[in-house]
Amino acid sequence: MEVDITARQMEITPALRDYVHSRIAKAEKYVNRSYGARVVLEVNKLRHIAEIILHVKGEQLTAKEEGAEMYASIDGAMDKIEQQLRRYKGKNVHHKGGTSLADEAATIVGDELTD
Repeated sequence: MEVDITARQMEITPALRDYVHSRIAKAEKYVNRSYGARVVLEVNKLRHIAEIILHVKGEQLTAKEEGAEMYASIDGAMDKIEQQLRRYKGKNVHHKGGTSLADEAATIVGDELTD
């Protein structure tokens, strides 16, 4: 996995770099192939902005989060990316003829309603 980290109006500390790599590594459970990620970290006065662009097969997933602290912004953006990856993986499984996560959830809810 290739991660490109860009900083605007700030310097990237080794701790921040490690944190970004560890958060993005958690997304590997959703994709089977290697992918590329671009992370843009920006500070404007009191606003800390984290933008994550993830390239997976045939898709580009983008999330942007703004907060008072950089670590919280990174967490928020990664949460959004993980939601998009779950949706992406569900669509791909369904497209290949298997059942998607959404179909399985609907089946479970349907079974509970009939009981």
